Amino acid sequence: MPWHEARLEGGQQLTVLAELGLGTDEGRLLLIAPPDAVLAEAGRMKPRPAIASTLQVANPAQRVAWWVERRLLVPSVLGRMHWMLQAAQGEGWLILDTADEGVTVEELREAVSRTPLRAGEERQLSSGEVGLQVFPG
Repeated sequence: MPWHEARLEGGQQLTVLAELGLGTDEGRLLLIAPPDAVLAEAGRMKPRPAIASTLQVANPAQRVAWWVERRLLVPSVLGRMHWMLQAAQGEGWLILDTADEGVTVEELREAVSRTPLRAGEERQLSSGEVGLQVFPG
């Protein structure tokens, strides 16, 4: 069964963090500006992931999931994401609601290409959002 159709026992659909393969069993996980549903999911995790309201107040972590907005898809801001991932020797996910933000996956990839970040795989999430995996260059 493909990852995007995976279900938990009892037929419950995987959560956003599970769809991205993010848990706290593999080291520190940082969530930046997550929506309420993800905050609820994070509250059930042991140990709990770190939460930051914005990228500017976040500290480096090995794994980062950032719910980014269109206005933040600029080289200076994405450059901070690069620095955080590079400092922690980590990887990240940029998560975007393409309908709400009016940004296509191609525009997201283009914004990443203007930075030292390297784009990896993309995933269409059951929440309707798109996740783009990124690595330090």
